[in-house]
Amino acid sequence: MSDLPFLSLAQLAHAFERKEISPVEALESQLARIAALNERINAFTILDEDRARAAARASESRWQRGAPLGPLDGVPFTAKDNLMVAGLPHRRGSRAMPADPVADTAPAVLRCQEGGAVLLGLTTMPELGAGPVTISPLTGATTNPWDTAKQAGGSSGGGAASVSAGFCPFALGSDAGGSLRIPAALTGVVGFKATGGLVPMYPPNVAGGLSCVGPLARNVRDTATVLDIIARPDPRDAMSLPWRPDGLGADLELGLRGKRVALSLTLGYAPRVDAEIAQAFGQMGRRLADLGAIVEEADPDIDNPIDDYLVLLQAGYRYALQHMPAERRALLSPVMAGILEDGAGLALEDYMGAQARCQDLARRLHAFHQRFDLLLTPTVAAPAFDANLSYPKEFEEFPNRRAWTPYTSLFNLTQQPAISIPMGLTAAGLPMGLHIAAPRGHDAQVLQAAHALEAVLGFEARPPI
Repeated sequence: MSDLPFLSLAQLAHAFERKEISPVEALESQLARIAALNERINAFTILDEDRARAAARASESRWQRGAPLGPLDGVPFTAKDNLMVAGLPHRRGSRAMPADPVADTAPAVLRCQEGGAVLLGLTTMPELGAGPVTISPLTGATTNPWDTAKQAGGSSGGGAASVSAGFCPFALGSDAGGSLRIPAALTGVVGFKATGGLVPMYPPNVAGGLSCVGPLARNVRDTATVLDIIARPDPRDAMSLPWRPDGLGADLELGLRGKRVALSLTLGYAPRVDAEIAQAFGQMGRRLADLGAIVEEADPDIDNPIDDYLVLLQAGYRYALQHMPAERRALLSPVMAGILEDGAGLALEDYMGAQARCQDLARRLHAFHQRFDLLLTPTVAAPAFDANLSYPKEFEEFPNRRAWTPYTSLFNLTQQPAISIPMGLTAAGLPMGLHIAAPRGHDAQVLQAAHALEAVLGFEARPPI
C-alpha cells in the first residue's frame, strides 16, 4: 500500500478492518520509513521498536477477533520527550536530566495506549522546552521534512516532523507558548492547543498553567479524534476540566456560516510579517466569506504581552529546577543557564504583576470576543529558516528574538483554544500556517472553523522527502 505513511486514522482503521493490511505490517512499514529518512530529520530521542512490535501484535490479535479498542487501535504514534513513558528515560531534551527509566506514564500517552495505539518512541525537543525551535544539547537540531536544511520549529519539533515526514499519523506534544502550533506551521501539519486544563497533565509542566498537552496530526478530523481520547479524565490532575463524553469532534461539519470572524495580520504589535505569508493571509477574507462567515479586519485592544510571558516562564523554570543538584545544574546548556539567571532576579512583585496583567489581557480578549466568534492570524511571521538558527536572520534587528512568533503565546496567557492549520506553500515550497482562536471553552468552534477552512484550502501534507 504505497499511501500507507499518509493514511488518515479512518483510512487506517478501514484497512485494518478489511484486512488489507495488519497493524504489524503497518508498523514495519513505518519503521522502514524511519530507518530510511530519520537520519536526515532527527525526530527521535528514543525509538522503542520492541515495545512497538509487542503493541502491534496485540492490536493485530484484536482486529482479527473483530474487537478493536477504538479508532486508535494499531495506529503508530510518538510522544514528546517531556511526556513520561514507563520504562523509558524522562530527559526532556537535557543532558542534565537522569537517563534512568521512570515508572509512570503521562495521562495523554496512557489514554492512547489504552486505546491500542502503538507508541514508536519519544521525540526531540529543545532543553526543557525552552524556545520555539528544536535545537537540543542532548540530540542536536531537528530538521524540516519539506527542506532538511531548515528548522522544524519547537518545542514539539520532533513530533511535528514525525507526522509531516509520514513516520506516524499523529503525535503528542505540549504547548506553553506555541510549542504545538509553531512547528505545525513550519512543517505543514495541524497543531491544536486546547483550553487550559482540558487535557489532564502529569507531572505539571515547568511552565505551569501556561502549558497544555495536545495533538499534532495531518488533518483536523484526526486532531479531533485524538483530542477526544486524551481529554478523558485522569485522577493525577485533579484540576483538569470536566470531560465532555459527547466529544469535541462530533459536530465538525457545522462550518462557519453566520460566524463573526476577525482577521488580524499583526494583532496590533507584530513588527514584521513575511510578504508571502501576508499575501496568503490576505486571501482568507474571501475564503471565509465564501463559507458564509461575516468577516472584518480588526485588532484586539492589547499590547505585546511578551515581557509578562517571559516573567512567568522564567519563574516557572526557576521554581521547577530549584532543587537540582549542583553537579546536574552544571550540565545545563548556556541557554538554560541564562534563563535561570534571568529568573533569579525576579521579585514576587514581578510575578504577581505579570499575573495581574494576564487577567487584564484575558478581560480584553473576552470583550473582543463579544464582537467576534473567532480571531484569525498567521501562526508565525516567517517560514522555516536555517536549521541551526534560533530565529530568522530577517528578525535579527529586533531586541526580542521571538519577534517571528508574535501570535501564539497570547493564547497560553489567556487559556484560549487555538489551532494552526496549513495555509499553503511559499514559492520556495515551505509551509505557511493559519492560526484560529476562540473564547475559552469554545474548542469545538475552533475545530469546526479549521475543518471548514482546511477543505477549501486543499493543502496536502506530503513533503518531497
